[in-house]
Amino acid sequence: MNHRMMQFIALCAIVSLGAQTNVATLLTSSNRIGIQSQWIAFAPPDEEITAMLPGRPTIRNYPSHNNPNASRNNSNDTKYEPVLAHREYGGYGDGLVFVIHSFKAEHPEKLSSRLLNLITETDVPHQMKIGDLTADVFHTIVPNRYAGYMKRTLRFMTAHHLYVIMLMVIDDNSPVSDQFISGIKLRRNSDQTIPIEPSNELNSTYVWNAKDVTRKAIVVWKSEPLYTEEARAHQIRGDVSLQVVLGENGYVTDITVVKGLIDGLTEAAIEAARNIRFFPAEKDGQRVAQRAMLEYHFDLY
Repeated sequence: MNHRMMQFIALCAIVSLGAQTNVATLLTSSNRIGIQSQWIAFAPPDEEITAMLPGRPTIRNYPSHNNPNASRNNSNDTKYEPVLAHREYGGYGDGLVFVIHSFKAEHPEKLSSRLLNLITETDVPHQMKIGDLTADVFHTIVPNRYAGYMKRTLRFMTAHHLYVIMLMVIDDNSPVSDQFISGIKLRRNSDQTIPIEPSNELNSTYVWNAKDVTRKAIVVWKSEPLYTEEARAHQIRGDVSLQVVLGENGYVTDITVVKGLIDGLTEAAIEAARNIRFFPAEKDGQRVAQRAMLEYHFDLY
């Protein structure tokens, strides 16, 4: 083989390698773009903040009589501060699980998030400015058998609300939590109201059994269903069993009732299930949908 021919073969190899590298780079970029979420504006009715969210939020309204119904104030006053409304907004996107708790009260400074079971107030927070707001921020590393995750909890007050926002990521180097926090603003009169639309999640195309995935879905927030007044009047006890799909998009879909109860308890369990927050399961490094069974027990207390 002469020298000119060897040069030609070497040049072809370099061009081929460069083409493969460019294709790999494009594919990687395409995959990265494909998993990025379109951030949406959050400004629902009767809230005093706005934010940018990486995914469409679900909403859960808690009847005030089912709330912890307040807490003692910082003095030793024996009165309780009533919670006028409690809403929970939650969702998933860009690897971030977010849960926003909104507690409306005439004197929100008298509410204790410890008694609301959202923050362990023995944890030492640090303070940060979020626009015109000052928030207490708690950092926690949460161990999990499948993958530990980082939890950042923000607590701050506006004129008529106490807000507790939980942000959870598996990758501690991800900037998505900071991006979320930077989008929180005190609401202005000129801000347009954006209603929260009812859930309309598409069915998952393929669902894996838990034993077949590389990493199982990691549930990070699961609140209990509310006991209805009708069920209380009829002293209904028992279990509701649901088969669900923990979707690759971070939302619960395909809810099937395996065993139900009367007087609205089945519907209460379904509502609680829809608001479960989790990191999706993975199969060979890709997010996938996972089948799961949920059990909710109802009893009189």
